[in-house]
Amino acid sequence: MAFHNNVLSPILLVLFLISSGAKMCESARAFTIINDCKETIWPAVTPGENFNGGGFTLKPKQSIVFTAPVSWSGRIWGRTGCNFDKNGNGSCQTGDSGNSFKCAASGKTPASLAEFTLESPDFYDVSLVDGFNLPVVVTPINGKGGLPCGI
Repeated sequence: MAFHNNVLSPILLVLFLISSGAKMCESARAFTIINDCKETIWPAVTPGENFNGGGFTLKPKQSIVFTAPVSWSGRIWGRTGCNFDKNGNGSCQTGDSGNSFKCAASGKTPASLAEFTLESPDFYDVSLVDGFNLPVVVTPINGKGGLPCGI
């Protein structure tokens, strides 16, 4: 089900590669973050050690791939309306994280979140607990899952 309204129809898409049976399975997970928006967004990740320090820029239709070790637990969200100087200082209209390009803390509300805990099995969700600023989709690839209690 896709979300559409008159104001926001862009999507921050996080493709999450769960590699079943491959050697990569026990040591890392690949994340492809895609900007399916019509404007530039500034994705943020906390903790961001494996994600370009926690902040980066994605132009429309641009994507980037990162890997995170099994045991990583964190949040990914999109920031909008950002303006940063050459030193990485600045702010965003939504999802701002401490007035810095590189994020060390969760973003200010509103910020739609993709949350992950990498274990065996891995857990993820999209959360609006911190509000809504962009549609977010998480698509696992090569994974398997099910509903709790077989529901």
